[in-house]
Amino acid sequence: SSAIKQSILDKLKVEVEANLGTAMTYTLFEYAKDNKELFMENQPVNTVTSVSNSIAIGTPDAPANKKKDKKEQLSKTQKRKLADKTDHKGELPRGWNWVDVIK
Repeated sequence: SSAIKQSILDKLKVEVEANLGTAMTYTLFEYAKDNKELFMENQPVNTVTSVSNSIAIGTPDAPANKKKDKKEQLSKTQKRKLADKTDHKGELPRGWNWVDVIK
């Protein structure tokens, strides 16, 4: 909830003011990790369970609606020509699309 977020921000601001002038990113993360129970003591428990239930109910429908796209099948000759054009990383060599200005 927004009230809990605000209380967490207030507690972190106090910690920021205490460490002002020093590198404090790691210190703030450690402070938040050490005091997570204190931050979440007023968090309602039933809100989280209802969200997870709605997510679990909604997931079986999604894969049934999607169709898998087939990958393009290349023949051996097409693969060989592609391998001859590209380097070991699968990229075209430098200058493959350059235009000769003198011609």
